[in-house]
Amino acid sequence: MSRSLVVLLWILWVPAVAQTAAAPEDYPMTPEAVAEGVYALITPARDFPNAENLGWNANMAFVVTDDGVLVVDTGSSETMGIAIRNAIATVTEQPVRWVVNTHSHGDHWLGNHAFADLQPGIFAGPAAAALMEAQAEGWIRNFNEMTEGRTGASRTLFPNMPVTGITDLDLGGTRVVLLPSGDSHSPGDIAVWLPESRTLIAGDVVYTDRAPSVWNGDVRQWISFLDELIRLEPRVVIPGHGRIEGAETLPRLRHYLATLWAAVEEGVLEGLPDFLTVDLVRERMADIVVDYPGFEDKVNRSVTHVYPDVEQTAF
Repeated sequence: MSRSLVVLLWILWVPAVAQTAAAPEDYPMTPEAVAEGVYALITPARDFPNAENLGWNANMAFVVTDDGVLVVDTGSSETMGIAIRNAIATVTEQPVRWVVNTHSHGDHWLGNHAFADLQPGIFAGPAAAALMEAQAEGWIRNFNEMTEGRTGASRTLFPNMPVTGITDLDLGGTRVVLLPSGDSHSPGDIAVWLPESRTLIAGDVVYTDRAPSVWNGDVRQWISFLDELIRLEPRVVIPGHGRIEGAETLPRLRHYLATLWAAVEEGVLEGLPDFLTVDLVRERMADIVVDYPGFEDKVNRSVTHVYPDVEQTAF
């Protein structure tokens, strides 16, 4: 195929995508109050971004303070970010002054540019911020492919407030603690702890009624970080994916990850290759995965990722 024909096909394709892109009002975002001044925006989707869910497969949250709004994660597109901004406006006239991007996966930060005119401070772990800059165009392209163009074009706005350790903030009179996870779910990811209301906005270090994606993180460290979160004794947990739950969700997820690790370790010690270890993992986790739909979609990739980490520690 000639270069000129490729360019022509691209030009013809772009308007088709633009015509099918979702509008902000297409996202049914209703703020759910979980504590005083704390609201969750919970997606009904439990699958990957697709045309039906318009790319909205991750949860977001916001906190209304005496001096502005903190947004935690901004969705898979700039349009979705506008939908979040519109949802916030139904609760408060306060401007968005701060954003936390819990990690670098595009479904949690590509909506940042919707707040660009407000010039917010955007917090993220340095490793996550670096990945955002390196992978932005790939995320935008991938979401458009998965959603058949529904997420549309997105401009990027990157973090400007690096989180290099546990960070205790006073944001408009509300205490906000940013907790680096040690790269549990992905490099540089962080959770948000609101001690006054005992609310944990966890990002993807917590999944509830959906199988966790483990292939970009460190499962052993993830288990250790969940121990830290359990000690906080949260009243409310807003996960990155799934329904809102209480503190009981943390030991349940820890059990899932610990069983996954132990089953892979059993396979390693028996000398099984990773592809044969998958069946062993299915057997050991059969009673657990009932609470985590989508396990079968992820088990092969999960074992492939965890297997070399287990090998490294087992020998």
